[in-house]
Amino acid sequence: MKRTNRIFTILIFIFLYIPMAVLIVASFNTGKDITSFDGFTLQQYVRLFRDEKLLRLLGNSVLISVLASGISTMFGTMAAVGIHGLKPKMRKAVMSLTNIPMTNPDIVTGISLSLLFVFIGGKLLGQKESLTFWTLLIAHVTFNLPYVILNVMPKLQQMNPALQDAAMDLGCTPVQAFFKVTLHEIMPGMIAGAIMAFTMSLDDFVISYFVTGSDFMTLPVKIYSETKKPIQPKIYAMFTLLFLLILVLMITMNLIQIRGEQNKHKRRATADSKYARLAKRIGAFALAAVLVLGVGLLIFQGRSSTVTLNVYNWGQNIADGSDETMDIIAEFEKRYPDIKVNYITYASNEELYSKLSTGGITVDVIIPSDYMIARLKNEGMLEELNFENIPNYALVDDSFKNQHFDPENKYSVPYTWGTVGILYNTKYVAEEDVTGWDLLWNKKYTDKILMFDNSRDAFGIAQFLLGYSINTTDKTQLQACADKLKEQKPILQQYVMDQVYDLMENEVAWIAPYYAGDCMAMMQNNEDLAFYLPVDQGFNFFIDSMCIPTCCQEKDAAELFINFMCDPEISGANMDYIWYGSPVSEAKQHMDPVLAESDVVYPDQTVLDNGTSFAFLPEEISRYMETLFMQVRNS
Repeated sequence: MKRTNRIFTILIFIFLYIPMAVLIVASFNTGKDITSFDGFTLQQYVRLFRDEKLLRLLGNSVLISVLASGISTMFGTMAAVGIHGLKPKMRKAVMSLTNIPMTNPDIVTGISLSLLFVFIGGKLLGQKESLTFWTLLIAHVTFNLPYVILNVMPKLQQMNPALQDAAMDLGCTPVQAFFKVTLHEIMPGMIAGAIMAFTMSLDDFVISYFVTGSDFMTLPVKIYSETKKPIQPKIYAMFTLLFLLILVLMITMNLIQIRGEQNKHKRRATADSKYARLAKRIGAFALAAVLVLGVGLLIFQGRSSTVTLNVYNWGQNIADGSDETMDIIAEFEKRYPDIKVNYITYASNEELYSKLSTGGITVDVIIPSDYMIARLKNEGMLEELNFENIPNYALVDDSFKNQHFDPENKYSVPYTWGTVGILYNTKYVAEEDVTGWDLLWNKKYTDKILMFDNSRDAFGIAQFLLGYSINTTDKTQLQACADKLKEQKPILQQYVMDQVYDLMENEVAWIAPYYAGDCMAMMQNNEDLAFYLPVDQGFNFFIDSMCIPTCCQEKDAAELFINFMCDPEISGANMDYIWYGSPVSEAKQHMDPVLAESDVVYPDQTVLDNGTSFAFLPEEISRYMETLFMQVRNS
């Protein structure tokens, strides 16, 4: 029986730590493919420590974790002492309430805090930007408090209550008795709580994602925005260092707890023992570090002499220097040293709209899609552009001007464009079956078909298949599209967005509708993938454009950035990374020929004439479509 238990325990530990082992090995691998070890190298660590942006994000995460753990430890300890002094029934009730934030789903906590901050900051205080560094810090302190309380409470319960009474009998005031006796007894719990709070804060993504503003971003949020493309090997090196840091902290926490247990039964007349003095020094040092870091942050922010330009774009939608491409942001900052770009990302047009409409963030440049531009313009959320500051606009092809979402060319400058078609694997999908959107309903490929996990694109495909307009407002037609999507669901593998990369490249799935630029990128990683555009049935043609929202604080710098992105050399280098079409024809001269000559990214104009753009739909229709799509997903 003992042998079985040991074997079972070993298997559990292997299951838990094999992913960590793979990660560590990958960080020393000379190759980019983690499935094979090509040789040992420290080059990924060298690249990591040369990447100022990545280190800055790591510094942000460490800073917020140190501040949040320090503050939550202080307030959590005070709360634990107060709860411990309550009557047993009341104490039990309060502890039940304290545990709710830990059992509550992170997404619920994140959305709730975001709504609270937006309401207080935007509605009550009238701030232009409701989500800032301080709201992120408050959120981290909020979810860390229960962990500190849970670590401190057992130490309070283990402490002999007569010790504090004895100290007061010897002349201590209640406050002195707390610092000389109680604090000493509960210090192991405080340190354990602080370490746990630090690790939880350093690791958090979900809550941070909803309360992050434009002025401060943590490493987990940034990494999430880069999941469309394979993770760079230097990230493995960073993960390895973080894993080792957390491992050291956890070992330290366990040693402190063991030390506390060993000393639990030892009698000490005063708190002046060596251990007590060490505990005091640790506490004082931690508090001082929190204060110094906090003041340092304020001084650093206050002394910044450069203009900060907040650019809000789709994830993985600008060249960042990886894959041997140009680092667009670094090049802009090099040309304009007085401007520092704070680059942040969103996952969908709807997320962009939500942040802007609620006043959650203040940004200077945004890059929404066609139908969202129309919505933002109609709701008075866009500034008119001064094209005297954007002379490169003259290089934009006329075919991308006077679009339905901005017919007078006042509010937008095209950034990129593309189409939506079908990506399929030629090894498994018969060529004669690839005739149109009906391929996505072919039962022959059951469990190998993927579908868009957003209502507008999914309904658009059904609308093309049924011969309806993709901008219909007819509820009867929308219901028919929902019925068509329900018919498809039993043969689907799953609904996806960026997960399509792994599933299609690794041949887990064989068929998926997606955006042409992304399909082209996947085709570079798997030569068996091919792209099909259902010209006869119709397809979505989209344009993403650069705009300036009314919350903009640096309009001149924003227009300078827009002009910079229209430079043919810059636009060409940018397309080499994101694999979409440039609205500047001259940019082709600066692109990789594989991209510039691809009929996937640059189909003939006769083909493009069959494409249709999404228009802004009335709010009632958008909600009705979303409701129908959720019914399809849940059916």
